[in-house]
Amino acid sequence: MKWEQRLRMFSVSQRLAMFLALVLLPMLILSVVSVSVLNDQELAFRDSVEESVTTLLPLNTLEHYLQRAMVDELEMQSSESTPGFAALSDSIDKTFASIESVDQGDGIAGEVDKAEQSWVSARPAVRRLVEQVRQAHLGHHGTATHADTRAGLQAAIDDVAQARRQLTRVVKARYLHAIAERHRQLRWLVGGWALTLVLAALLVAAFVRSLLRPIRELGQAARGMGAGTPGVRASVAGNDELTALAERFNEMAAYWEASRQTLLAEAAQDPLTRVLNRRGVLSVLETSLAAHARGHAPVSVFMIDLDRFKAINDQYGHSAGDRALVWIAQRLQEMLREGDRLGRYGGDEFLVVLPGTTLTQGMDIARRIEAALNEAARRESARPGVSIGVGAAPDHGWDAVSLIEAADRMLYVHKHQRATDAGTRWRTGSTPG
Repeated sequence: MKWEQRLRMFSVSQRLAMFLALVLLPMLILSVVSVSVLNDQELAFRDSVEESVTTLLPLNTLEHYLQRAMVDELEMQSSESTPGFAALSDSIDKTFASIESVDQGDGIAGEVDKAEQSWVSARPAVRRLVEQVRQAHLGHHGTATHADTRAGLQAAIDDVAQARRQLTRVVKARYLHAIAERHRQLRWLVGGWALTLVLAALLVAAFVRSLLRPIRELGQAARGMGAGTPGVRASVAGNDELTALAERFNEMAAYWEASRQTLLAEAAQDPLTRVLNRRGVLSVLETSLAAHARGHAPVSVFMIDLDRFKAINDQYGHSAGDRALVWIAQRLQEMLREGDRLGRYGGDEFLVVLPGTTLTQGMDIARRIEAALNEAARRESARPGVSIGVGAAPDHGWDAVSLIEAADRMLYVHKHQRATDAGTRWRTGSTPG
């Protein structure tokens, strides 16, 4: 894949550094942001509780005092201390001022206005009550009647209660808004972590794949080379350590194949004549028989034995015998057809495999080769003649042993016949034509 090739343009250590930077850095930033958001939410919750207490406590206290005054008739007849109406009134004014200084939503602003209007309605009555209480403690009696006082108290209680309820709704709305905002932040945090983990997983997969894929390919190539499969090569793509390893592996594989071919050639080649040795030519015969048996195509073999080879060795030396073997091998290769395979069977014997050749065709070819080589041997005493026996499939069977035995029998019958003919010519003094 293209992205894998691009990744492999970097070394393994560089990819690891990039992976750590791309995974750990976002996680570190997200962790810092998460801690900051959670701390802010904790502080906001604490402030919300404090705001609820400081906002609603003065109104609740004032309402409590007013209700108590309703029962005790303003405590004008008692010697108890005067409730702090004035301080509470100032505290409530400051509460509304602080609420108005904070930016509110449309719904919350409306509730604040209603609560403040209720307080504005209640504040004159509270102030009158404060004056009445002050006068009562100073020993002055106002003109207000008991009924008027109770009516004023009740109106003040109702207005303060209304203001408290509406302010409670404001506080609740602000609290719910803060809760919704905290939930939204938490959802963003969870989404951010989920996205970061998904991206981290993808980066881990890409990083691991960029390592495992070439390693797996190298393993497959090594198994193929171990099984003897020719032409096995590892994929070379990129500029990392694994690419360098794949290149060295391919060089080693090429060297191994060249060495193997050389060893196989040496193992199957006769070092003197440079044709196939016994093992090599028998392997060729087995392969050819197996291939031709499936289609019932004919296969012929020649068993070739050199005439007068021992005499050449005795008369001219073993070097001359070696030269005779080389000469025979070269001449046979020149006269055989393309596709015929020649091998040295042992000593002064050669075996030829002729695929697609019938017994009749093989005997015709053998006669031409015999005639040509024997004619050359008559002109030079250090050159041996040849005798050729022919075996063929399917005439003599489909196994190598049967074909070689048939060719061997024909060879020695032929040699015996030629020896008989030569003795007759010697006794009668005739010359072969």
